[in-house]
Amino acid sequence: MLAEQRDRIGQILVVDDNLQNRMLVEAHLAAAGYAVTLAEDGEQAVEMFVRNMPDVVLLDVVMPKMDGFEACRRMRAVRHGAEAAIVFLTALSEMGAHQDAMQAGADDFLTKPINRTELLMRVRSLVWMKRLKEGLRNGYDLIRSQREALFVAQRQKEETITYIVHDLQNPLASILANAEFLIGQEALSPELRDASHDMLEASRAMQRMVQNLLDISRSEDGALLPSTQAIDLAEMVKAIGVEMTYRLAEKKLRLETAFEVDGIKVNADPDLLRRLIENLLDNAFKYSPQNAAVEISARLSDDDAVEFRVVDHGIGVPEEMREQVFEKYVRLERETTRGRRAGRGLGLAFCRLAVEVHGGRIWVEDAKPSGAAFCVRLPRAK
Repeated sequence: MLAEQRDRIGQILVVDDNLQNRMLVEAHLAAAGYAVTLAEDGEQAVEMFVRNMPDVVLLDVVMPKMDGFEACRRMRAVRHGAEAAIVFLTALSEMGAHQDAMQAGADDFLTKPINRTELLMRVRSLVWMKRLKEGLRNGYDLIRSQREALFVAQRQKEETITYIVHDLQNPLASILANAEFLIGQEALSPELRDASHDMLEASRAMQRMVQNLLDISRSEDGALLPSTQAIDLAEMVKAIGVEMTYRLAEKKLRLETAFEVDGIKVNADPDLLRRLIENLLDNAFKYSPQNAAVEISARLSDDDAVEFRVVDHGIGVPEEMREQVFEKYVRLERETTRGRRAGRGLGLAFCRLAVEVHGGRIWVEDAKPSGAAFCVRLPRAK
């Protein structure tokens, strides 16, 4: 028990070729509760240092076989040798050796003859500093290991999601193809036709989610790169509106378009732009009341960019949430209750990524008299 207490207080290595000096310093330190080891020359000191790894070394300068400077350099060279505090014991006539001691790796100096109070104060402060550094290092190592483990777990989760999502594409493509085939059959009853439309819309929504997840993952890996070309914005919106005719009718909504000038073209990736508009319209359809209009408009900005807006007349987006709404898995409300905005937290995250890879910008404004306007700015095709 006594040895354990001394270990906690500090292990001190005293190195001096003078027996009387060694015994005097040992007596002072032992009386204060420190565990003390003695060495009479540099070679013996280095051996004991490697074997015991003390907290503090009190090292004489002038010794036979190996002087204090060389002993200090060798102690610093061993594994974890930089963690111990090394204090040189110097006579007043050796003050010129301080520069050499600092170059060898000394932390401090004590002058001979040794003053007991100064010795104990110096040793106590050095032991305390070493314990503090050890605690900080242990805490840092723990935090680093936990952080690395978290990164590994997060990466494994993302890879698993990516594999699952990738494998969903083939069965989804089959469901979509069969739903479109059924809708094309003239002999279908109205009930079966409605069911086929529902299946097609649900499959398209799932396909958008799958593509959003894949593209978000690619973006985080730096692999989402657009292949741009000039695209007529009005024509793309018209084609998307035709595909969404059944859904608009089902929710008793109208899609209204207003383009400042004809033939506005943006420089964009066709697939990313199409899914950007689909996701914004999908978001607007969810939160629009029945018999309302969902509006999409476009204009040329003063600096020759293209700005378009998708407007719904639902409850709107609170001002404090207008940045967060584009983050992954962010939902404005926990519960999906009528009148509240609650989504899966992927569609708008994809929209921001799709806009930013084109060098554009997306933001939310209030709509008049109510609702939300999602605004997108993209480069105009020259």
